[in-house]
Amino acid sequence: MLGGARLESDEPGRAQRTFVVSFLAVIVIVAFAGFEAWPFTAFRLFSAARGTERTSYEAVTVDAHGVETPLRQESLAFGYRLAEWPMAELADDSQATRIAVCDGLADGARSVERDVANVLVLKVRERLRRVDGAWQIERAPAVLVDCRAEGWQP
Repeated sequence: MLGGARLESDEPGRAQRTFVVSFLAVIVIVAFAGFEAWPFTAFRLFSAARGTERTSYEAVTVDAHGVETPLRQESLAFGYRLAEWPMAELADDSQATRIAVCDGLADGARSVERDVANVLVLKVRERLRRVDGAWQIERAPAVLVDCRAEGWQP
């Protein structure tokens, strides 16, 4: 009591409780169903088992002198990052899509002052092995798409 007046309870009302319970239920259902819908997630990044082998996709730029340089996505402007997703699907995409991805990768490389005469998309298979008590990563890169060979023009 404050000055003889009775204050209302600080406990949440029925609407707030219903909202919180519903929100938590949706999070649990989405996580167990494995469904990805922003802002909900299935938490795959932390819950998926990782084996000793993985496949990734990398871009390499080739300058006018034939020097190959890996294109590190973290060095690019934000609009050019996360290029691994479209690169992973290039083998099954049309030639027009492959050329569009080549254009995007080249534009990203040029945004950080690179000379780009060609872009190579590599499919990299990595295997973690224990050799003489130490862990080593075996890398086996293979050219998935050679942009010049696809008809791309710098």
